[in-house]
Amino acid sequence: MGAGAAHAQDEKNCLDCHGKPDLVKTGLDGGKISLYVSEKAVAAAAHRYIDCTTCHTADPHKVETPLSKLSLAQKCGTCHQYQYKLHLGSIHGQQLAVGNPDVATCVDCHSPYQDPHSVIRVLEHNAPAYKKNISETCAKCHGNQELMQSYGIVEKVYESYMRSFHGRAMQLGTYEIAQLDKATCTNCHGVHDIKSVDDPNSPVGGLDSLAQTCEKCHTGAGVEFARGFLGHREASPTNIPAALYTEVFFTIFMFSVLGFGALVVVVALFRFSANKWRE
Repeated sequence: MGAGAAHAQDEKNCLDCHGKPDLVKTGLDGGKISLYVSEKAVAAAAHRYIDCTTCHTADPHKVETPLSKLSLAQKCGTCHQYQYKLHLGSIHGQQLAVGNPDVATCVDCHSPYQDPHSVIRVLEHNAPAYKKNISETCAKCHGNQELMQSYGIVEKVYESYMRSFHGRAMQLGTYEIAQLDKATCTNCHGVHDIKSVDDPNSPVGGLDSLAQTCEKCHTGAGVEFARGFLGHREASPTNIPAALYTEVFFTIFMFSVLGFGALVVVVALFRFSANKWRE
């Protein structure tokens, strides 16, 4: 570590052993489980001033420690009780409770490496949960087409968001501070309490709920405003056809104007060449 760099608190000198990349143990299934903990990652983590024993008990070698998403979420919940309670009621938490390993939990959203030892603070610019990075963090799962299709989700969530006004405004924001008031996934779906879109308690579950969500930013938006929102679906003859035909019209119009402009330039060049040839 370089001079002046922060050092993780390690009162029991755990990193003397766990700082070795080749430290592994054999799991119940015979597979190898890495016990390596990067000192550099821990020294930059939000919990760097909390000793290892806070999460692993004073004598971790005498305690059975199941390495699962559920056990990690439960451990985070011992301190972050409010957030954990919200997560338990979310679609992610409900699925986690029944043993679904696909769903997002604490480290998936708060660690760049899905590692509990490298959880970083939300307000750090490179944090997965920092406002400008949230869509990419959600896309780790919701941009995985194979995974989404296994749950019957056919919408291309990340791609459609990035094509939307909100996504483009976020992407084109010159300064990070200008991106903080742009709508991203958590503005519409919630944070720790994300619900299924089919859940009537979801912020986007039905037009009335969606209208209330839109009104948080768009004062007086109302149901008709929400009715014109494409969401994560493409415009089609059956889904807001006015948007589809308007897009088609302006696409044809744009190429017609460009084509006519190119034709005028070609004719002008031809005329100029012909005059030069006569001279």
